[in-house]
Parts: sequence; structure tokens; C-alpha cells
Amino acid sequence: MLITYRRTGGVFSLIMIAAALVATAIAVVVGATLLAIGVALGAVVLVVRAVLPRSWRRSTPPAATSWPQETIEGTIVKPDDSSDEHDLLTGGRA
Repeated sequence: MLITYRRTGGVFSLIMIAAALVATAIAVVVGATLLAIGVALGAVVLVVRAVLPRSWRRSTPPAATSWPQETIEGTIVKPDDSSDEHDLLTGGRA
């Protein structure tokens, strides 16, 4: 029994493999570059947010309070009129 071997492809297959390897290398380099740019931009944003005061970052002024004219009313408690000295049920002195 005679076994024969025939080589196919030749130079064209080598060129295709080389092109695939070059395309893969370019894709890896582009991906790494984009990742590095993203990390650098993120770092710049974090530094800017840490350095600039919050008032510069606010785009709209804070809303005014809805009741600036109202006051809180209260009653002054007289020490001689405390509930410790009164019988709360009858209203007289204890």
C-alpha cells in the first residue's frame, strides 16, 4: 500500500494566516488604547470632582423655601404654674 501526501495551499494560506494574526494584533492594540484612554479620562474626572468646590458644579440655584414669612409661635411656661403643683383632675393645688 502506497501512502501519498499532497501539500495544498502554499503561499496563499500563509498570507491568510499572517493577515489574521496582524488583524488580531491590531484589534488588541486598539482595545488596549481605548481602555487606557477611558481609565485616564475617569481619573481626570475624579480629580476634577475632588478639587473643584461643589458650588461650581451646581448648574441651578437651590430652590427658595416656600414659607419665608412664617414664624413658629409658642407659649411661655410660668414656673409657678407647673403641673407638678396642681391636681390635674380637679385643677386645684395639690
